[in-house]
Amino acid sequence: MKTILAVVVAGLIGTSAMASGNLRVNIAPGMNERTEVEISNVKMSTFKIDVTDESGEVIFTKETKSPANNYKRSYDFSRLEDGTYFFTVKVDNETTETKFDIERGKMTVIEERKMLDPVFLMDNKQLKLSYLNFEKESTKLYIYDKSRNPVYEKDLKSEFVMQHGVDFSKAPRGNYEVVLSSGNSLHSYDVFID
Repeated sequence: MKTILAVVVAGLIGTSAMASGNLRVNIAPGMNERTEVEISNVKMSTFKIDVTDESGEVIFTKETKSPANNYKRSYDFSRLEDGTYFFTVKVDNETTETKFDIERGKMTVIEERKMLDPVFLMDNKQLKLSYLNFEKESTKLYIYDKSRNPVYEKDLKSEFVMQHGVDFSKAPRGNYEVVLSSGNSLHSYDVFID
């Protein structure tokens, strides 16, 4: 498969850029070993909240039922065992992940990461990809056929703005899975060529 050298539609990156920065998560110590969490978003949305440990085991999960611009709750993380945890909030195509430690009941925020889902567009057997790599992590693109055999691999490096295209015009008929790997995140997109 041959890489398209033409520039990916400017609207793809514009859509990604406009969506970024809408989600805000503030985690601060509160009273009596409680932690105050405040989440806000520019547009009315539902919030998906997860707390996981380092091995990915879900400790807590919640999805709000009604769309809202904000969510405010008090959590008692002091009851968690000592260790490292992740507080993840997903709204539409935007995710914020806050890494924190618990030591003897005390919570300490380590870092916050913002992630935005990539934009995939299939146009006349041309796959166009646009991705904002906030953390500038090493990013790779993989394409697999229906039998999970790799048919394409590309190192997209660690640029902030990534645009890439793949020409499927000579690909055999069938289903393909496109996987974008960036840091610890995986994003997939299905392609059918007739």
